[in-house]
Amino acid sequence: MLMEQPEAAHILVLEDDDSLRGVLKDFLSLMGYRVTEARDIAEYRAQATSQDIDLTLLDLNLPDGDGLTLVRELASQSGAPVFVVSGRCDEGSRLQALEAGADDYLIKPFNARELEYRIRNFLRRQRQRDTGELREQRDAVAVGNWKLFTGQYRLTSPTGEVINLTRSERDLLQVLVEAEGNLCTRRQLARAISSPTETTSEETVTVLIYRLRRKLEQSGLSGSAIETVTGAGYRLVQAE
Repeated sequence: MLMEQPEAAHILVLEDDDSLRGVLKDFLSLMGYRVTEARDIAEYRAQATSQDIDLTLLDLNLPDGDGLTLVRELASQSGAPVFVVSGRCDEGSRLQALEAGADDYLIKPFNARELEYRIRNFLRRQRQRDTGELREQRDAVAVGNWKLFTGQYRLTSPTGEVINLTRSERDLLQVLVEAEGNLCTRRQLARAISSPTETTSEETVTVLIYRLRRKLEQSGLSGSAIETVTGAGYRLVQAE
């Protein structure tokens, strides 16, 4: 039964056994994948550099090198997903491959349907993760050189440092960012962060501003500052 794979996932099969490589290509093609073949590392490099590959299936025993070295290379340079399909059945080889960066390890002989299930589940989880990351990026707004991830109540630095925020702190900071440097009065801020079931007072805004400043200063956040406009309110000053 032909199963259409989302966006026709592209799999590169690196296997020196012509018979097995042909079986894998035919089966995975039947299951709806795009499949490219390579019989050795040199051919793999030629194929991989000329097209996008979603997943590589590779053997460890190859005529022109050790597949384990290639696994390490892919993990360190591109992070491209790799499933090892090998006749090495000892635990040491399996652990070495996984430690080197392989995403899965199957021992020959294997069930073709099990292989396809593992591929399908892995690619599905990867798509979900990638979709989530893209959604998160769309939900992020800049605070200096940091990012405010509004859906997760946190600020993240370019180096990955995280400042966790409460819902009220997140809402207040988001209003200031969206004002693009314009003045926000305490009354405007209080109304903006109030909910249908909870009214925020101007005094609460003052407390939230204090807490936000402390969190930003303690984390060494540069490139932004919450400025007090005496007798009027606050605005966010973004450094050039």
